[in-house]
Amino acid sequence: MAIDSHIKNFIRVGRVSVVFPNEMAVKVVFEDKDDLVSDKLPVLVQGSSKNKHFWLPDVGEPVVCLMLPNGHNAGICLGSYYSNQNPPAVSNSELRRLDFGDGSYIEFNRGTGGLTIQCKGPVVINGSTVNIN
Repeated sequence: MAIDSHIKNFIRVGRVSVVFPNEMAVKVVFEDKDDLVSDKLPVLVQGSSKNKHFWLPDVGEPVVCLMLPNGHNAGICLGSYYSNQNPPAVSNSELRRLDFGDGSYIEFNRGTGGLTIQCKGPVVINGSTVNIN
């Protein structure tokens, strides 16, 4: 029984209350812990050295956090997740897709090799050479 209690304190589900873009961090409210607010939690990303990935969850977005055992509100935000109230945009395992809040998206189909870019605003391509075949 004590192990379950410890695991429950290590892995927590909450909602983002504040984002800190310059630090790639968030504060999270844990409703099941009497609305305890975390310290700034770094957000786990796919790369942060030579190849950098920038993504922050929105305020109000549900997230899963891994909390450190040496305090009540220090840890790392592992990311957000889909739910019945907020399902994924597509349900095809061949697709890799990135959706944006304005309806724009980028989608790659592994099965066909096709790439779709749907953009609501201007598209800017910068490069020393641009080839379109």
